[in-house]
Amino acid sequence: MSEGDHAAKQEAKKRLSEPEGDHELHSAMDRMKEHHPHLWRVLHRVHFSGEIDPSKLDEWRRAPEGSQENDLVDHYDRALGYLGVALQ
Repeated sequence: MSEGDHAAKQEAKKRLSEPEGDHELHSAMDRMKEHHPHLWRVLHRVHFSGEIDPSKLDEWRRAPEGSQENDLVDHYDRALGYLGVALQ
């Protein structure tokens, strides 16, 4: 991952933690929901519904390839990348 990709993902993560009044974030999330619903669902589960504890993501990165946990983290990382690009 390049430095720019990492910075964009970090910015997206920061903005997800403080979504109130962030119209650009909400527009990007709406586009993601329409065009990439599987990515939107994982962000929603982690950041909005409380269904998944964000602290579990690091643990799940070490899960075996192809496991449900590893797949979820892969989708989460892809969703942050998509959102990071959309917010630039």
